[in-house]
Amino acid sequence: MHYLLTYVDVNIPGGTILELPDKDGNLKPWMVYYLEKIKASGYNRYIMLRMTHFLTWTARDGSTQTSWAYMYGQEDNMLKDELKSRSRMDTLYNENLKSSFFVMPTTPFIRKDDYLIIGEKPL
Repeated sequence: MHYLLTYVDVNIPGGTILELPDKDGNLKPWMVYYLEKIKASGYNRYIMLRMTHFLTWTARDGSTQTSWAYMYGQEDNMLKDELKSRSRMDTLYNENLKSSFFVMPTTPFIRKDDYLIIGEKPL
């Protein structure tokens, strides 16, 4: 996350993807997450998310849709499994703390259970 400071009369809707240059001059996608409310400020301060993945999917109407997304997850946590067998109980296997999420702009073309292709080659 980073801040984008703009004049107070500039209004950028949440979910807008901006291509901003990095320190080497290469354009990188950033999404306006939200406008931070600061009273008596001479500028707008937007919270920005750096987009990490490019998603492609087929919408229910058959069209191919694409969007930048920020992937959030707990990939650095150890997978916590619970195995209980012994004669007391049946085998129980649970995966905890391995959820991953995509934060992306709102789109009417994505639905629950859609298949996403991540990156240039499917991962």
